[in-house]
Amino acid sequence: MMSQQNVTEHNINPRRSPSWELVLWLLHLMGALLKEVQDLRAKVASLEKDSTNSHKPPSSDGPKKNHPVLKRGSSGRKPGGQKGHRGKARPRVPPHEVAKTVIHKPNLCQRCGASFSENNESTPVESCQVWDIPQINPYVIDHVFYKTTCDCGHQTRLPVPNWMYSGTGERLQALIAYFTTDTKLSRRGVQAVLADVFNVPLSLGTVQNRLEDISEVLKPTCDELENELTKEPVVNIDETGYSHNNTLAWLWAFVTSTFVFFTLQASRGSNVIKTILGETFDGIIICDRFSAYVKYHRDRACGLIQLCWAHLIRDIKALRQEMAFESDLIFSVVMRKRIGAVFRLWYVHKRGKISRRQLIKMAEPLITEMRTFVEKNLQNPSTKVAKFSKQLLKRWDSLFTFIYHEGVQPTNNLAERLIRLGVLTRKISYCTRSTNGQLLRARLLTVSQTCRMQKRDPLNFYRTAIHAHRNNLPPPSLLIKDKKCELPLAA
Repeated sequence: MMSQQNVTEHNINPRRSPSWELVLWLLHLMGALLKEVQDLRAKVASLEKDSTNSHKPPSSDGPKKNHPVLKRGSSGRKPGGQKGHRGKARPRVPPHEVAKTVIHKPNLCQRCGASFSENNESTPVESCQVWDIPQINPYVIDHVFYKTTCDCGHQTRLPVPNWMYSGTGERLQALIAYFTTDTKLSRRGVQAVLADVFNVPLSLGTVQNRLEDISEVLKPTCDELENELTKEPVVNIDETGYSHNNTLAWLWAFVTSTFVFFTLQASRGSNVIKTILGETFDGIIICDRFSAYVKYHRDRACGLIQLCWAHLIRDIKALRQEMAFESDLIFSVVMRKRIGAVFRLWYVHKRGKISRRQLIKMAEPLITEMRTFVEKNLQNPSTKVAKFSKQLLKRWDSLFTFIYHEGVQPTNNLAERLIRLGVLTRKISYCTRSTNGQLLRARLLTVSQTCRMQKRDPLNFYRTAIHAHRNNLPPPSLLIKDKKCELPLAA
């Protein structure tokens, strides 16, 4: 026990010591016990951290983690679609696209048992369309090259394009890229699907070679997106670890309103942002509070930054046990109420109920109150609250950019959502082995996620890019020229 330990350490016997020694001993014991309680509370708080109050991913919570669920009374209705709801059904195929029609006519009368003949009148009463997939057989084209002898004795033949030696057509190579990225299959998984479903025998080496080839096919498209980044008014940025040959590399995502650009880099520092955006990027960056973003913003000559409120709110939730300055209220509760008041106005503006000018006018008093509350907590007895308040005030000008500027969102959810596919492919493939492998992964992610953002078919885009590359045509573009077609960012 703590009391026995302190008695042993200080050689104090409370029964024989004078009263003042007893008081000192008790004060020392009380201080030691309070420190132990604080240490234990810190350990408990660290054990209770999950995706709701820290930057841990939801997958780390585990199946036994019980998230708070809003309890409400039973509506008394059965589960599932309710009466009168707008249902969804597979569209009917027009008659000229139907592959086969099967007629179902009764042979006997259900009433008297008489047999029907061709003379009995029959009318169609119901039609059911059944979808199925026929046996898939590969479509093999045999390219035969001849050499022709001229009257002069010279023999002439046409050169064989390099892609023909691969033995894979445009659609087959596009499927390899699609299965690898959009369906997150491993190389062996792609090989199995092609063999079992499409009856196409390919070795693992051929699958990898075709992927490396499509990396070169997609290079012009990805380079065009990278060059366009510096012209964008708003860019979301996020990064995640990505193993490379037993070392730690970083997958970066630069997201605009219409496209996303991925790159795999050895560094997590601000030099990566300088390489991609340049040192004079004058747009607005939406990101978390990682030091690389803060340093880049400090070093560049112009431009603004919006720090992600989703990260901030999770940090504030982690302080739910800390007290507010000069109050018996919890700091986390008070702060979240003030943040909620600002965000309610923001969502009213998003629904078109109030203008940008009205939003600014109504939000500024709430922001001022929040700042006053944070300033008071600089002297909070809790070192965690005091430190967090100091950090907030230091970055205060970067917290409410979304209130004053169009096209800026308060969170970095868009980049975090799009980089999730990279995280899943990392878990499947474990790591990259070469620089070409890093380029392949980044380019496939760039094209796949940009197509998803633009509601385009990535499989068709892969095939179009391969066709253009093999026939010396201009590569397809993923840039949206008409700015009116820009897609909305996530809230």
